[in-house]
Formats: sequence, C-alpha cells, structure tokens
Amino acid sequence: MLYFIKILMFWSLSFAVVASDAKIAPLQNFVNQLKTFSADFEQTQPEEELMKLNLSEGSILLKRPGKLVWQYTKPDPQKIVIDGINLWVYDTDLDQVTVRAVSEIQNDLPLSWLLFQEPIETKYRIIYGGIIKGVEWFNLAPKENTFFQSLDVGMRNGVMVEVHMYQNSDNVTKVKFKNIKINSALSDEQFEFRAPKGVDVIGQPQ
Repeated sequence: MLYFIKILMFWSLSFAVVASDAKIAPLQNFVNQLKTFSADFEQTQPEEELMKLNLSEGSILLKRPGKLVWQYTKPDPQKIVIDGINLWVYDTDLDQVTVRAVSEIQNDLPLSWLLFQEPIETKYRIIYGGIIKGVEWFNLAPKENTFFQSLDVGMRNGVMVEVHMYQNSDNVTKVKFKNIKINSALSDEQFEFRAPKGVDVIGQPQ
C-alpha cells in the first residue's frame, strides 16, 4: 500500500512539472526559434509626477546573439545600438554618444533574455500569467538584482507583441510592437555604429 501511494505521488509531481513546462512552452519556443526580430513600437512611460504618460515611437532590429538597434523617432530622437560587444547611445539633442561594454550591463538590459543564447530559466523565474484579450502573458522575475523588478511578456499566436518593464509598482514602461517580422534577413552591418563627426563620445569602446 505504501509503495502504491509513493507511485501516485510520483505521478502527481511529474504531471505538475509537465503542466508547468507546457504553460511556458510558447515563450520558450519563440525564443528558441528566433534568429531576428524587427518591428515598429509605441512606448508609454509615466512621468515623474505620475500625472500623465509619455508616449514615444520608434523601431527595433534584433539579431541573435547580442545585436540590437533600438531607435526612438518621436518625440525625442535617440539611437541605441548593441553591436555584440559595446552598447552605444546616441542622443541627437545633446550631440553626444556614450559607449559601454555590454558585459558590464548585460543583466540590466530588459531584452537580455531574448538577445543572448542562454536558457531563460537560468536567470529568470518564469510565471504563467494567462490569456487576456487574446494575448498570452508570461512574467520574468530576475534571479539576480537588476534595475528593474520584473518583466511581463505578451504573446499572440506565438509571437511577442508586448513587453512591460516594472521598475516598481508605480513605474511601468509598456512597449507594444506592430509591423512585426520574424527571422527576416538582417545583415551584421545594420548593427554597426559610427559616431558622427563632431559629436562628443563618452567612454571607450572595447
């Protein structure tokens, strides 16, 4: 009788693990099969007074592993480039470029789970959030300290369509993607950055 109870407990635990894995499978499959991702986006972020939201627009190019162009076009142009080694931030209003080694800030990148080819669960606890208005949600909680508390990733038909970044309960940056293209051809040259002439460069590239 005791042996039979142990078998039942084993089956129950095994089923729970499989069910949990099945819930997060859409996110895992999307990441595992992704080579490139490009889209336009709209981003909302609360102002310091928390009385209204700032709206920004731009585009994203992503190529695994480790290459990203995140470009704001409205209202304040800014270009962020990760070339695999360095992170470049070009602020056109300030006429200034800052550069840092990606290795110094990799854990703080909100899309590091997607950029780099390592299992998500090594650095994040994944919690299934259910389906809301046709979007399937997954919460990623960093296992190590980062400047953000957690991320919500929203997927529709197996493709990432939204990302919410929580710095705290009152400060949530929300990004919605549109005109999405998956695994289209993107050249490495699209992720190279050269500072325009006359622009101040702060930091040393690797």
